[in-house]
Amino acid sequence: MKQLRRRILLFFLILFGAFSIIFYYISSNTFIQQAMDQQGEDLQAQLLTLQSQVDGRVETQEDLPELNESLEETSALISERITLINLSGKVIFDSHVDQTSIENHFDRPEFQEVLEGEEIGTYDRVSSSTDDFRYYAAVPLQNTSGEQIGILRLSKKVEEMIGITDEIVRYLLVFITISLILTMLFTFYWTKRIGDPIEEIKFVANKLSQQKYKVRYKSTSYQEIDGLGQTVNELAGSLESQMQEIKQNDKRLRELINHLVIGVMLLDENRQITMVNPIMNEILEENLYGKIGHSYLEVFKSFGLNQLIEAAYEKQELQNREIALLIQDEKIVDVNIVPIPGRMKNTTNYIVLLYDITEIRRLEKVRTDFVANASHELRTPITALKGFSETLLDGALEDREVLIEFLEIMLKESSRLDLMVQDILQLSKLEQKQVRLNVEAIEAKVIVKEVFQILQQKAELKNIELSIEYDEPVYLEVDHDQLKQIILNLVGNAVSYTPENGIVKVELGYDNQEAVIKVVDNGIGIPQEEQSRVFERFYRVDKARSRNAGGTGLGLSIVKYLVENLNGFIELNSELGKGTSFEIHLPIKFENKQLTQK
Repeated sequence: MKQLRRRILLFFLILFGAFSIIFYYISSNTFIQQAMDQQGEDLQAQLLTLQSQVDGRVETQEDLPELNESLEETSALISERITLINLSGKVIFDSHVDQTSIENHFDRPEFQEVLEGEEIGTYDRVSSSTDDFRYYAAVPLQNTSGEQIGILRLSKKVEEMIGITDEIVRYLLVFITISLILTMLFTFYWTKRIGDPIEEIKFVANKLSQQKYKVRYKSTSYQEIDGLGQTVNELAGSLESQMQEIKQNDKRLRELINHLVIGVMLLDENRQITMVNPIMNEILEENLYGKIGHSYLEVFKSFGLNQLIEAAYEKQELQNREIALLIQDEKIVDVNIVPIPGRMKNTTNYIVLLYDITEIRRLEKVRTDFVANASHELRTPITALKGFSETLLDGALEDREVLIEFLEIMLKESSRLDLMVQDILQLSKLEQKQVRLNVEAIEAKVIVKEVFQILQQKAELKNIELSIEYDEPVYLEVDHDQLKQIILNLVGNAVSYTPENGIVKVELGYDNQEAVIKVVDNGIGIPQEEQSRVFERFYRVDKARSRNAGGTGLGLSIVKYLVENLNGFIELNSELGKGTSFEIHLPIKFENKQLTQK
């Protein structure tokens, strides 16, 4: 903008300078010419007056010197140079120069004009006698008969004629100079008042292009420029609000992506990773943020997944498939490759979506296994009931001993069937979070003693010692019935799987802000490879012995769900042939006493 201002200033300077020179030249010439004309007319009038005074006073050229005295007197009264010339060009009288030293004037233009018949002959030139620039006027001098006997001439310095004009021209030059200076100052002010706001608008626009939307136009100039600046400010405000909205939307989108349960990865048209979310890192068990800008082939080691991505690039269509990823543990993921328009025209980016369905497939398998196991477990008592019923109907009713034996067996199987159905219903409610908690502050020892009272007879049959160990009373907030069922299941299993003369004890204590209840026995123990499955429904380490012990295979599953409902966790430690311990950790303060599991 400064360069433009210099150009405008230079343009106006040249334009006004040229105009001033032309104006000065024309005006000065006009003034000089008018002064010359005016002074010439005055000189001619004086000459005619002088002519009338001397005309007819002499008769011949030889008598012309008689006029010298009269002309001398006249020259004393006027400042103009008076010259008397005969018809041959000889100077008879000159008021300013000795006539004897003056050359012949026959060739002078004004002299010739008079000889040719002009009433007045005029001319301006440098005088050869006085060496100054003069204006000459000449008239014929006649005798009484009207015959031309000589020429009378008046001359005046030109600079004297235009003396006032020179003053006017000087004033004109001063005026033009002042006007030129004022024009320069006004042009500078005008260009500055226009240029600075435009420069500021340019600065604001440049900052806006750099996404700095806080900058505003603040100068004051002409209404049109201020209107443009205000428009730029409105644009800046609009861009700032839009950018804030875009940032908020981008933040919301990133928060949404980062909190999705689906792994998200964005690939550009060059198959390079441009964005990943935390779930993608969890699924692939690798920090992928350092892989941004690298090819996806450095991340995905699955041939099936890479093949699916390549198919999406080739066909530019959505691809979907369920793929097993072999990382540390096998993971089953539902893969979707979605093409989306890229930032550049005619480019396509691709979103890789991985949804970890490993747990879903595991639960589906658990559900399938549960149905199969439940059917198998239910079939045994049902088959027994059906078989004994058919036998009785076929004629065994008549044998009272057989009848009583069969009815006892049928009662036992129906009781086992009823217990199994109750356990299944309870497990279903626990899974669906439909069990209401009635939390209260209790001492753990009280519940353990209640359990021992229930199992005392069963333990005495096997001569198993039941004991409680604690250093101090253990108090906690918990649902009484659920905790009683947990301990009852664990102590009951310990009694069932501990040989005669064994020991089953319950240890009570604290661990930080948790109550710890540990059920320990010296029974048969659980093999290491089986320990990870003991909490599965209907899973039995020794199926025959479990059924003989009257178990349904659902006890430990129920225990696990009950402990989790109480915001705790359970740990298993066992060694084959040496015994087993189940360690339960429950919070001392329950977080929500009004909690109802739905």
